[in-house]
Amino acid sequence: MNITKKIIITDTNIITDLNIAHILNKFVSLDNVYISDLIKYDEINNQTGDLEVINKFKVIKSSDKDIIDALSINKKEVKLSIYDANNFVLAKKHNGILATGDSKLRNYAMKNGIPVIRTLKIIELLLDNKIISKEESLNACNLLKNNTFTRIPIKDIDNLINKLKKE
Repeated sequence: MNITKKIIITDTNIITDLNIAHILNKFVSLDNVYISDLIKYDEINNQTGDLEVINKFKVIKSSDKDIIDALSINKKEVKLSIYDANNFVLAKKHNGILATGDSKLRNYAMKNGIPVIRTLKIIELLLDNKIISKEESLNACNLLKNNTFTRIPIKDIDNLINKLKKE
């Protein structure tokens, strides 16, 4: 099952959010969701989330050219990590969607024509595609809202909760 027609390249921030929201296992099971090899082998640890679930992600390999392109972006856009730049390069190369909670990466990607989805949009897409129930989506929002480490604005979470309750 897919939630979009394009492939989705996800970053660590999204993985952490969806793990907190207890729906990472649903996201990882989608046919079109990938994690880059650099993130998989360099950034992921048991602080990120449930490693057993994370290890189920399909891995997209970065070519030497991809890494060189990412290093070039990283050099010009010093606020983007090499991992962020690599995710951007992979999303662009595969005409995909970038899943990120990082505002700097989101802004850079959108400025350069790469579609971006964030945690709350993923929750909506999972619900719209009947991968999670309305109850699971509300629970996911509440778990994010009550987590002290979330970077998602509480007003955005509340807006989604109110929207879901009205539907």
